[in-house]
Amino acid sequence: MESKGITTCKKLIEVAMPVREISAESVRDKSIRHGHISTLHLWWARRPLPVCRAVVFASLVYDPLDENCPKQFKDALEHLLSASYYKPYEDIPFTVTKDPLEDNLRNRLIAFIGKFSDKYIECEEKGKKCPTKDQLSPVSLIKWESKNDEKVITIARKLIWIAHDPENNSLDAFDAHFKAIKNAEQELYGLKDRHIDRLEVQKKHRALDAAIKAFLDRMPRVFDPFAGGGAIPLEAARLGCNSYANDLNPVAHIIEKASLEFPQKYGKPIVYSKDEFLKLYGEVAYEQLDNASKLGDDVYIKNRLAFDVEYYCDKMLMLAEKDIGHLYPEDENGNKPIAYYWARVGTCANPSCGAKVPLLKGFYLCNKSDKKVHLKPVVNGTLINFAVKKGVIDEKGWVNRGNFTCPCCNNVTDVKILKQQNIAGEVEERLLAVIEESKNGKAYRLPTESEVTSIQNIQESYRPHEEKERNSAGGDTHSWGITTWGQMFTNRQLLALNTFVEKLKEIEAELTFEEEYKKAVVTYLAVLVDRLAAVSTSYGRWHVSGEKLEHPFSRQAIPFIFDFPESNLFCNSTGSAVNQIDWLIRYIVSESNSQFSSACNNASSGDTNQFAPQTLDASITDPPYFDAIAYADLSDFFYIWQKRTLSNRYPENFAFPLSPKGDECTALKHHHNGSADEAKVHFQEKLLNIFGAIQKQVRQDGLLSIMFAHQSTEAWTTLVNSILKAGMNLTGSWPFDSEMGSRMIAMDKLALASSVTVSCRPSQGTGIGSFREVKSAIATTVKKVVQELYAYGFRGADLLTACFGFAVSEFGKFEKVEKASGDEVTVHELLEMAREAAFNAIISDIDTDDATRFYIGWLNLFGFTDAEHDDVRRITQIGLDVDVNKLLHSHILIRHGNKQSLAALNDRITRSAKLGLNAKPLTIDRVHRAMDLYGGIRDKLVAYIAERAPNLEDSLWRTVNALAEVLPAGSNDHELAAGLAANKESLLREARQRLDEGKAQISMFE
Repeated sequence: MESKGITTCKKLIEVAMPVREISAESVRDKSIRHGHISTLHLWWARRPLPVCRAVVFASLVYDPLDENCPKQFKDALEHLLSASYYKPYEDIPFTVTKDPLEDNLRNRLIAFIGKFSDKYIECEEKGKKCPTKDQLSPVSLIKWESKNDEKVITIARKLIWIAHDPENNSLDAFDAHFKAIKNAEQELYGLKDRHIDRLEVQKKHRALDAAIKAFLDRMPRVFDPFAGGGAIPLEAARLGCNSYANDLNPVAHIIEKASLEFPQKYGKPIVYSKDEFLKLYGEVAYEQLDNASKLGDDVYIKNRLAFDVEYYCDKMLMLAEKDIGHLYPEDENGNKPIAYYWARVGTCANPSCGAKVPLLKGFYLCNKSDKKVHLKPVVNGTLINFAVKKGVIDEKGWVNRGNFTCPCCNNVTDVKILKQQNIAGEVEERLLAVIEESKNGKAYRLPTESEVTSIQNIQESYRPHEEKERNSAGGDTHSWGITTWGQMFTNRQLLALNTFVEKLKEIEAELTFEEEYKKAVVTYLAVLVDRLAAVSTSYGRWHVSGEKLEHPFSRQAIPFIFDFPESNLFCNSTGSAVNQIDWLIRYIVSESNSQFSSACNNASSGDTNQFAPQTLDASITDPPYFDAIAYADLSDFFYIWQKRTLSNRYPENFAFPLSPKGDECTALKHHHNGSADEAKVHFQEKLLNIFGAIQKQVRQDGLLSIMFAHQSTEAWTTLVNSILKAGMNLTGSWPFDSEMGSRMIAMDKLALASSVTVSCRPSQGTGIGSFREVKSAIATTVKKVVQELYAYGFRGADLLTACFGFAVSEFGKFEKVEKASGDEVTVHELLEMAREAAFNAIISDIDTDDATRFYIGWLNLFGFTDAEHDDVRRITQIGLDVDVNKLLHSHILIRHGNKQSLAALNDRITRSAKLGLNAKPLTIDRVHRAMDLYGGIRDKLVAYIAERAPNLEDSLWRTVNALAEVLPAGSNDHELAAGLAANKESLLREARQRLDEGKAQISMFE
């Protein structure tokens, strides 16, 4: 069912977003483990779930303050968000001055998405650190705990329901449709032995499918053309939408099926008769059930999929251990090792020495503040052995940049010679230590003779022969002779993985489930093999401070590794199969509450026939960017195993030797004849093709929201060009930070940890725009936006990023924009106009001297990063009467060759001892002098304030407030400015008292 005639009302994402709150929860999202989508299967550069949930929601609901907002939506907001906990801030907690937010429907809707908790605000006021789990209010939509909070998620679904079709969708209709789903679930899942196909089961399945379809027919359709790890479609389905996930990569497709479809479809309760349960699982499994699962002669399983996946994973593990467990012998006390620490061994190039040297960069096995364990080298002639010792070791490792120093003769063997040795097969692996679990944590010892012997007797099993790409994500293994994926595993690791594959096939042949459910269970068995492969490679790492195994992909590349851990898959600790199974089950359980799954498609997204014209309500995606990550190259690590475990279940997905690379939307030159230009053109054409298809498929009142992790001018230019050429126009842009580092980052000046989300609408530009008129329109629009967003607490780089989207919208109204000379204005020039307009808008309301206005404006846009001389000169010409040479002379700017940067407090004080002490100092000079004094003796500061800024209205205090809001958090300048701002009332009171005392003393002598 389609909504009618509401094409002019803006969506919330086009107007305002709770950027700070989303960023804060996104930082927390990175540390959440159990049940998180990232813990099911490795994929690269997943977007944080809070960003995804917020962007999906805000792309589908209206701005309630828009004059064209449907009354039905506003009425629903008043009804659903009337509770006091959705009341906007009485004082925005992240600004220096008191900034109350008006209590209106827009601000309540923003508070519903994310609002800092009272506890967080109290901690901020007291200068204390708030636990991350408590930083947002418990009813915030984006909070981790809200994902399975039926009350919060239902409010979000209801608002989307009303916004999708205000004329026909009512809250009563929502309740009726959702109740129908619940009733159908109860009917089906309460049916005993529903795994047995019969007419009654089929009838109840159809009833549930019909109820879900009836609901979804009245909800939006949301499409992610670059679904990757699945975070965006997961959140779209969670919010009750028709969710569609495309990805060209077969590995990504398998991850999406396991993340977005199977838990939601099959992770449901089931009731077995005791006889049926015993027939399926046996007496031992029945005895292991808890009492809550045994209901007389029936067996109640809370989550069928989780139970079956755990049961068959455990069975696969048991069968594998029966075959090869003896290759991981216990010690004399019956303890199982949890890991084995290996090093590759090079041969000293000194012909008179020839020692076999373990290639170690360091000797620590554990390096914590309260625990240190290391390998102590014991060198005897050309023999090198080790002892395991506790405490600090001062000796440096023998390997540096691939060259190694022989501890026997001190000869340095060049990395080129070492590479030749490895290519010739002369570099072997040596077992140096065994890691065990003890009462006091991890324990380390030397390997026993039986442990060494058991490894030496292993016959080589199947070794994957598929070739690695030469430039796989920047990892340099080809020059070391590592050219196939099979070379990344030791003999024991390969035997273990091949054994698990073999046992998977045996179990698969025994399964009696219906085919689609069998496919789901086998998919998770294959995911387990993937997880085991990631911790069973000779390119993993031992984390000496965390005492745990790490997979080889932490740097999104696979470099050559000299030392590595080998997991004992049959132990019960880090890297074990038991541990890996636990991650799988936790995720399945975590995502089984929802009734709505995503439709996953393994295909490129440029096909205009996948969706009929104007049938999508939104497309929300996080596209690749240039050559940042070689997804296909890296994913081949898993593809080679999935091809063996799943090709019979997914024959079309694994029809090729390796994952498809030619059609991947990246700019990797090694896939384009070594040509960077060809790769760039390919990327731009693919992006344009996909955006063009979406432009046709998205409704006229629908949105394309794009998450973009790069903020260089080139990245913005590519993105904006693709959007405009695809017949769309930007309507907003918002920065979300998942690292919360310094926000004072300029385009082209520093790599950002944050990503930008831009919203776009189908809007074909028409006619030719005048450069002068468009520049004027951008200035007007940006000034209005700056004023509005400033009231929401936007400052610095956040404010600048938000301005870009609104500036581009003016540019995109035309087919092209020309100067008076007839030259076409480029997107690069457009972004410069936007930056200049933002600068002008930021400084226009600062009532002080121009040099101080320059300082504040520059700090907002560029922070303390270096800028080209032309950038500085151009900015000084925007509504200011300042000269670059004077700024350099006043130490406001510092020269670094051909570049300049803004001077921080210490830079200025050290260069000008009398800063702020002359007769007519600049306001920024007075502010820096006051900040310097604030870090010293208070009496001197009070005396300075009494003389130079005794009134609250003085420009010094407004400048202090401005600096406190935009200086990099955690910097010395920020601490001083924030402290000065926080104490201004008491300082002014003491200053006035000092002045009054002075006047009293004068009157005594008159």
